[in-house]
Amino acid sequence: MWECASTASRRNSRQCRTIKNSIMELEELKQKWNVLDERLSTSEVYNKRMLREMLQGKNQTHYDKLQRQARFSFLYTLLIAAALIPILHMQGIFHETSFYILEAVCLLGALMVGCRLLLLSRLNVMNGLQSQLRALVNYKRGYVYETVIGIPLAVFGICLTLYVEHATSPTGLFFGALGVMAGGVCGWMGWKKHQYTVQEIEKSLAELKEFE
Repeated sequence: MWECASTASRRNSRQCRTIKNSIMELEELKQKWNVLDERLSTSEVYNKRMLREMLQGKNQTHYDKLQRQARFSFLYTLLIAAALIPILHMQGIFHETSFYILEAVCLLGALMVGCRLLLLSRLNVMNGLQSQLRALVNYKRGYVYETVIGIPLAVFGICLTLYVEHATSPTGLFFGALGVMAGGVCGWMGWKKHQYTVQEIEKSLAELKEFE
């Protein structure tokens, strides 16, 4: 009887140790799981932050690209108004009427590009997402106004110049026609690049919106 009791006691003791070891293993497993979960959370936050910074950097590159294009257009227009047209006028290629028409068209064009630069200055990745979206909408609206007003104005001025030069100077007519063709090709290429850049900005902003 004493032996049975002793055997039962040892059995219970082994069972207790087994249960205790199992509990310790579960606690250890729980701790490891918590550590792993914390690492995964940290890694997820880090990856999200890196992706957000990458998208912001991509947008800033596009903003800078639009600003460079606008600055080039502004300086190019001023150069034509301040140098090319006066030189052609002094050489007798463009007559006085054509000179004033083209000067007015170039200066109005420079004014519109200046307004575009002002709108572009509000596009900055340091601003909030909603602020960037509003600035982009305002920029696109201003670009549409510039296109709707600027292109007909330029076409009217150039056509009027061609008409004047056709009646007075064949050489002026040639340079005017050449300017129309060059301007048309450059304008089309610039518009295509501009549209692609704006679409990329909109895509990046849509992806950034998912992080909010």
